[in-house]
Formats: sequence, C-alpha cells, structure tokens
Amino acid sequence: MPSRGQLEQLEQRIRALSDEAAVRALTALVEERGLLPEARQHAWSDGGLKEALAAGDLDSGDLAAYADPDQPEATEGELARAVLEYAAAQHDDLARTVGEAVEYASSPMHRIEPLALSVTVLVVVLLQTEVVVKRDTRGRWSFTVHKRAMRDAALGRVFTALLSRISSGK
Repeated sequence: MPSRGQLEQLEQRIRALSDEAAVRALTALVEERGLLPEARQHAWSDGGLKEALAAGDLDSGDLAAYADPDQPEATEGELARAVLEYAAAQHDDLARTVGEAVEYASSPMHRIEPLALSVTVLVVVLLQTEVVVKRDTRGRWSFTVHKRAMRDAALGRVFTALLSRISSGK
C-alpha cells in the first residue's frame, strides 16, 4: 500500500482535477488496465440502469444505503474522482497507475480522444469485481453489487456517486 502521506497527496491531486480532466484520467486508467475493449462492448446505458433502480430490481439490499434521494446527481467528474480515489487506495501498482493517469490528464498533451462511452460504463468496467450489470432474455436490467466489508469509505462514496448518477439524483 502507498504510505498514508503518498495516498493523501494523490487524493489531493485527484480532487484538484476538473471534471473533464477527471474523466480523462478515468479513461486512461481503464485503458491502461486493458479494459477499454470490454467497456466498448457493453450495450447497457444509464437509462437501463435507471429503470432497474426505479423498479427496485437491485440484487443487493445493502445498496439501498447508498441510494440517497436527497443526494444531488453526481457529475461525471465527481463520479470519476470518487472511483480514482478508491482505485488509488487499493494497492501500490494500482496507485501508481492512477498517479500516472492523473499526471496524464493534467498534462497539456492529450492522446486519448473523447470516447462515446458513459462514465458509468467506465466505472462499472473498472469495478467489475464489485459491480455486475446484466440484461436478461426479456430485456430487463439487473445491477448486482458484490459487497465487501464497507470499512472502505472510498467505495461507499463511489456507490453513492454511481447511484446518484444513474438515478439522476432521485
């Protein structure tokens, strides 16, 4: 794990990113992890997930704790920053990769073209061991969270931002 001081410094750099730069850093992280092709294959949309949330089709009752109807809709940048902070806290290799993605996103040279992928798709693909999105044969969406012990407040912030983004803050 990165030292507490190194992690705090990286978290400050992540929080200082503009929404656009945070999305660029998240895209770079997903690309570096080799997950961009998978993200492009996902056919689901924020709208389909919104329908699943509205219908109460959540496979994890614990997820309701993060769906706050009074929470304003998270911006793409807020969601991207939350998942970058969470990823940085996981282990040294990932923290280094997040640091490189933040550095890349902060630099004036842009190598990644804007993608036609939603930030929600990027987040779910990056967190695929935590979140699974499926569509059944009837076209109904399901959203399953493989919940670990929530001692990690960063993951809770990711879920809160993700749910507010999907549900448009409702």
